[in-house]
Formats: sequence, structure tokens, C-alpha cells
Amino acid sequence: MPPFAGLLTFEAVLRLGSMTLAADELGLTQSAVSHRIRALESFFGVPLLERLNPGLRATEAGLRLARELAPLLGTIAGLRRRIADQSGPRIFRLGLSPSLLAWWLSPRLPSLCNAFPDLSIEVCTWDTAAEAARAEVDLALLWLPQAGKMPTDKTEDARELPFPSESVFPVVAPRLLGSIGPGQDWRALPLLAKGRRGEETEREWSWATWLRKGPGHETLRFRDIGSSLQAAMDGNGVALARSLLVADALRQQRLMRLTGLGEAQACSNRQVARWRDPQDGTAERMAAWLVSSAGQDMTADEGVTTGEGMSTGAGMAAGAS
Repeated sequence: MPPFAGLLTFEAVLRLGSMTLAADELGLTQSAVSHRIRALESFFGVPLLERLNPGLRATEAGLRLARELAPLLGTIAGLRRRIADQSGPRIFRLGLSPSLLAWWLSPRLPSLCNAFPDLSIEVCTWDTAAEAARAEVDLALLWLPQAGKMPTDKTEDARELPFPSESVFPVVAPRLLGSIGPGQDWRALPLLAKGRRGEETEREWSWATWLRKGPGHETLRFRDIGSSLQAAMDGNGVALARSLLVADALRQQRLMRLTGLGEAQACSNRQVARWRDPQDGTAERMAAWLVSSAGQDMTADEGVTTGEGMSTGAGMAAGAS
């Protein structure tokens, strides 16, 4: 029998196009990944990957193995679901970030459970992309680049469903906005940011994009967007928010948008629902349910009024995106 660990490693390397990325996903060192690939090549007696500079690609033998391997791994991946379905309610693992859970999904969990009464849903969270890649879940809600590289296997389109595109805009607690007088600029309020200083690779998350020559100054930084939004709701300052996460808070007037719809910045990333087993109809239906719910929430958000009339500097200094 071929080494099973080597088969899984080969699939990950070929799908991700990189031994380094495969090592991150599998929780291995790059050396261990190389060792598994060499052991697999030794078993078959032929090279499976051609090392390039940079990158790698499958040899003819590697492509033949990939074609044989994909349906086998899909069948094996479905074993847990098929066995669990015969021994009581299926345990369905849904993975997402803590911020998405706290700010959007949590209030919708009762409706989700009612929509899938035959499931016992387990909610799993992760803090990093590497943790998300290693998580053993049936459905993952991932925050990915809009133009990010997708796995190359042919079933990818059937196993991924994107959420509606989102935008970024500043928000503030109504009571804090009410504390500034007529003619004062909201950008003079304390500004809240997420992540480490200098790590804002996307311009929409940099206060410099919104301030330009404005009077603002950054006051506090937080590890993630959920913490930043909570601090804003507690009246600590102005935070940059994404559409889906603050949909409820805007409707309930716990937060107010500080710019008009035309001034929001488009998100460089997009929420995606992804499942690994192409034969898992339950995961596909749940992904569709979540995406539809998000679309309804974001459509309702378009009618929410803003607080831009309460200060002269409410518009984004950089202009509409």
C-alpha cells in the first residue's frame, strides 16, 4: 500500500503549488513535506513533481496520480459524514473567525439550527489563517483576497460559495458623535485601528486613506476588528468597519455610519464559504443559507441613515471610492 501520509501531502503540495504553503496547512516543517514526497516517489519509482526555480509542477506521472487520487480522497473524506448519519444526528462542524461569530452569526444561530434540525452543529473558531487551514470542519467561512489564488482541483467551483462583496467605512457610537459641537470634524475624535501598526496592506483599512490632511490621530490599536468595533460601541472612538459585521449594530443604532454609501471603500477581501467534500449536499445547502442571509442583511443596511450631517468633516477626505 502507498504511504497514506505521502498521498495527503502530495495532494496539498499540488493544490497549493508550494511546499511551504502545504507545510503550513498540514502543520509540518518544509523538510517533513519534502521527505514525504520523496518517500512517495520512491514507492512509485518515478518522479511526481518537477522542481522549478521558483515553484514546482507535476510530472506526467504526478498528473496521472492526481487524477486517480482526487475521487479516492473525496470518498474517504465523506466517511465520517456517512457513518455519523447512521448513528444519530450528524455532527456538523462550522468554522469561522471569532469576530464573524460575535458580530454576525451568533444572533442567527437559532434560525440556522431551525433550518437544519437534523444536525448537531459545532461552532469552531480560529485566530489565524494557518489555524483555519488545519481545522477539521465541514464548512469554513474564510476571509480571502478578492483575487486570491484558488486551489487548482476541478471540483473547486462546486465547493466554494462567495458572500456578497463588502465595503469599509468609519462608524462611531451615537453618544460620542453627539458630544462634538456643530461645525466640528468627526476626525478630531479618537481613532481606533486593528492589527499592528504598518501592517495595513489594504488601503481601505489605513486611516491615512480616510484622513489625508485631516486633523485625526490614532489613539488605540486592537488585535482584531471585533475588538475594535466593541471599543467603538463603548464610546472609545471611531473605528473602521466592514458591511456585514456592523449590519445589526447600525440597524439597532448601537453604531452610526459616518460617511454616505458612495464614500465607502471596497473591501480587498471577501467572505467565502468553503467545504472540502464535493458530495456533501448539507454543507452546500448551509453555505447557500448563510450567503443568502448575509445578502439580506447587507441590503437592509443600505437604508440605514448616517451621522454625516452632524459634522462638517463627515465625508471622506479622499473623496468617493
